[in-house]
Amino acid sequence: MKKIMKNIIKFWLLIAVSSVFWACTNEDVVVRYPASMPSIDTATVAESQITYGDSIHVKVSVSDKVAPLSTLLLRVVCNNEVVVSENIRTKGNTFSINRTYGIPFVANRPDNEPVKIYLTETNVSGEVKDSIVSTTIAKRPVYTDLWMVPDGGKGVKMTLTDPVNLIYHISGLTFGTTLAFRIASKVKAFNKEDYTGIVWGKVGDGIGLIDITGKSFSITDATLVGISEFTFDALKFTATVGGKLLEPVTTLDMTADLPANPAALTGVTGFRGGNVYFGENVEVTFTGITGSLANSISPDYFEVTGTNTAKFLGKTGLYKAYFLTTANYLYIEPQPDAIYPDAIWICGNGFGRPSSPYTVTSSWNWNSPLDYAPCRLVSTGVYQVTVYCKNIAATDPLATIGTLNFKFFNKRGWWDGHEQLSTDYTVSLPLVATGSAGNVGNTVALGSNPFEGIYKITLNQNDMTIKAEKMN
Repeated sequence: MKKIMKNIIKFWLLIAVSSVFWACTNEDVVVRYPASMPSIDTATVAESQITYGDSIHVKVSVSDKVAPLSTLLLRVVCNNEVVVSENIRTKGNTFSINRTYGIPFVANRPDNEPVKIYLTETNVSGEVKDSIVSTTIAKRPVYTDLWMVPDGGKGVKMTLTDPVNLIYHISGLTFGTTLAFRIASKVKAFNKEDYTGIVWGKVGDGIGLIDITGKSFSITDATLVGISEFTFDALKFTATVGGKLLEPVTTLDMTADLPANPAALTGVTGFRGGNVYFGENVEVTFTGITGSLANSISPDYFEVTGTNTAKFLGKTGLYKAYFLTTANYLYIEPQPDAIYPDAIWICGNGFGRPSSPYTVTSSWNWNSPLDYAPCRLVSTGVYQVTVYCKNIAATDPLATIGTLNFKFFNKRGWWDGHEQLSTDYTVSLPLVATGSAGNVGNTVALGSNPFEGIYKITLNQNDMTIKAEKMN
């Protein structure tokens, strides 16, 4: 038995010694190099001058006499913008590369601009060596003229009005409020763009170089009567249009000025509407509205001044005007793309236009003004909407919230996370803030408090309140 125990002890001692030996041997394989600095021995660019759109040929040799090399970071920079960034694995004590890089002709590319190569070599010890090569000059492509070529029309030669900043201009155009175009350095028959030259068109959300498969770029300015001027910045690749500004309307005919069945509205009939340019404090004479004018126009946007006249209260601008013929009522709202802080909207249940005979028309939809209502920005941080409200107990006997239930939205449409939550405000009766499931942030009324009438609802971000003032 003693002999067996001695053998077991010897066995474990042997394992322990072997472990120590293995650990020491493993530690010895970690190689530590003396301090050394990598060297960028040569770095050249074959071309001394290029034209944007050409390529450059870069040769770099690096070394380290002591420590192995690790990585070479190479960046090509033009006009302080990184054109190319490449991290190259470098092995051994010497390494060389021969690379070709394209230098595209894009926006903000001045003439005679240096093309700089930034190099950073790192060895396995973490030591670095930097170098910059700046021996190449990039020039802009040469062209004599530029032409603006509208879709479906003949190109028009532009005048270089600012040679330093490369600004081109045309006047005397006769387009509507939208212009789709390409820019060309060469044209062929009928002054159409010639793709053997340079052609600009739509690239992403902006303007850039395109080939024959590319698309035109489009500009719309609904505040103009029409586009009569065009300006192209050939350095920044931007374009602007100009023309006579719309003048605020002083008369508005429900039939002559508002086309039937506006395309922007869906699922409804009986509407006439379109874009109308209103001016702040400008008096408008209305035609085609019968009965009381005060009962037929929005009190948020108009102050009645006479039998058929009213002063516009909103900011000067382009609005949507929708006349519901079956109700003899003119809805006014900002353009559909208006967003906070220029506008806030309410959508939900339990309200309708402030016009007799009173009726609830709203819903959790954005199809037409029957569903929602815009809140006019009356002063900084203060939004106002006047609607007919009707609140009764919900059909569910367990529900505490009545039928009046809406939310303030930062745009006309669904936009998650961009809402004005009632729980962030102090809400005055008869309205109530709620954080209940399915109604988080909604502005509601309690089912135990039935009421109806015209209410001016004000959301005030200065004192963080929501109030409803009964108007009748």
